[in-house]
Amino acid sequence: MISLDIDLSYLSRYLNISTYSMQRYQNKSVTEIVEMEAQKGNTRAAEFLLRLTTNPEELSKVFQLINPKNRYLILKNMNKEDLMKVMENLETEQFVLGLSMLNQEALVKLMTYLPPESLAKVVLANMDVNKFVKVIPEEYLDEFLTSDKIDKNMIMKAMKDIDDEQLQKMMENYTGQPCYDEPDVILQKMSEMSDDDFMKAVSSFEPEGKQQLVVNLIKNKPDLFEEFSVDAMTHPFKSMQKEDILKSLTVLEPKEFMPMMEELPQEIMAIIATQIDPRVFAQILTSEFSDIIAECGIDFS
Repeated sequence: MISLDIDLSYLSRYLNISTYSMQRYQNKSVTEIVEMEAQKGNTRAAEFLLRLTTNPEELSKVFQLINPKNRYLILKNMNKEDLMKVMENLETEQFVLGLSMLNQEALVKLMTYLPPESLAKVVLANMDVNKFVKVIPEEYLDEFLTSDKIDKNMIMKAMKDIDDEQLQKMMENYTGQPCYDEPDVILQKMSEMSDDDFMKAVSSFEPEGKQQLVVNLIKNKPDLFEEFSVDAMTHPFKSMQKEDILKSLTVLEPKEFMPMMEELPQEIMAIIATQIDPRVFAQILTSEFSDIIAECGIDFS
């Protein structure tokens, strides 16, 4: 049974039950009280039970859903699937406020469950691509450049805007010989390479050259940012303050928080879901959770 803090005076007035009789119903659910009164011939009881299970306003009054404690007591008895249904009705600000109870490390871990497009949105709300490529390790740039969404023609186009010095250093690293060629000559040589040799040459860029190449690729095709791995996109947040991470998450739409919510412990999910509007919660209960309504009892404390 779910024991709620309920205003008994409303129930007793509506059903014409004396204070003495109400005391006899201690630890009984609202549904049980109404059913027992109906069996005694209380004609208003049967009507009230129907109103309670079908009328959100009536339910909200009887169960005092304006009280956050009552909402939480109901929610903590729901399974994770049902809690997800409830949280679909929260706003971005409520999700962010709820996540504020977690520490920085837990927040970063949760972000790894976001789909690439959502995670990219959070990253780019915090910094532009130029800054991003400078704060992540070089290994993530190498990983990005091997994406099957990036082909030789795209890289060739992006290399046209790389500094001459970086192109020459790349060829020197690749061949082991000094390079004084003009950019056009270097690009021509690379266009004639096999795919394997071409990628070996690309991987020979100095870190600054790789950064320029990646920025140019994304400038030409912004969706490519999503080709960074989850580890790469969450890396900058590992050194950020929790408050800054939470601020970054405000760019997400409510539905985009759901993959993170699904990974939370059930108790934390219930706490976050408690922020739901009482009227909306009453509507959800009457439309989908009649079994939970039947379990809600009286707390005489």
